[in-house]
Amino acid sequence: MPRSGKSHPLRFGIITDIHFSTENETAAAEATAAELRACIKFWQGRDVDFLLQLGDLINGSDTFKHEELRQVSSIFKPFPVTIRNVIGNHCLALPRRELMESLGLQSAYYTFTMQGFRFMVLDGMEVSVLRTPETEEDRQLLAHFHAHPELHDYCGAVGSRQKAWLQNWLEEAEHSGEKVIIICHFPLLAETTDQRHGLLWNHLEIAELLASSPAVKACLSGHYHYGGYAQLNAIHFVVLPAFVNRSAHPRFICGTVELTGERMVVQNQLDETLYTLPLRH
Repeated sequence: MPRSGKSHPLRFGIITDIHFSTENETAAAEATAAELRACIKFWQGRDVDFLLQLGDLINGSDTFKHEELRQVSSIFKPFPVTIRNVIGNHCLALPRRELMESLGLQSAYYTFTMQGFRFMVLDGMEVSVLRTPETEEDRQLLAHFHAHPELHDYCGAVGSRQKAWLQNWLEEAEHSGEKVIIICHFPLLAETTDQRHGLLWNHLEIAELLASSPAVKACLSGHYHYGGYAQLNAIHFVVLPAFVNRSAHPRFICGTVELTGERMVVQNQLDETLYTLPLRH
């Protein structure tokens, strides 16, 4: 059960890019389910306050996508803490509205607070080949993608309305003295990914906006399956390795993040510390 009181550091479980699949042999899906249950047991033993699922929960097979979501959701259902879900590109093999309903999301981008920290979850697929743009700025952004296919059609961008929402909440956090943690499925700095995986289409604009706000302390992302780290204006940009590639990097399958006013500590499922990062003041 999550801890009560404010005397404890804020601690949450974290996992990304599960890519749950039922397309291969049944035994493979059962083995994946067993490893996810082991992660849940680990988080329960660490008394986490919530779980952050960073996107690409399912593989998104044309034939099995509904069954993938049903099975992986059933694995997490008994876990007695709030799960904060992020929409990844693979997730959108399902219709957006159906996916959001299943994940309990009213909006694909949202914010919540705990112990003086404001978490801001971004929707990196708000502008993408999967949606009709809602504003002229978004139409121009999508047109720019079509002119630059090397940006990858499985990536996307933060749209104009979401940018305005982000700016407003950053200003509110600055005024109220909250420390902001940004959450986005896609990496926001080129140093934390590679060309094949790509990153948020308008990463430069969003990273610049974040760097200009003294409230922002760190950004957590997935998508790049091998993980990465970089700094911009003393903000920590941490990209965590993918669960689906756990055989390639067994040092991180899932983990925890602990936050205090002074630092952010990221640990793996073996209780090894991957990062101890001082938070800028």
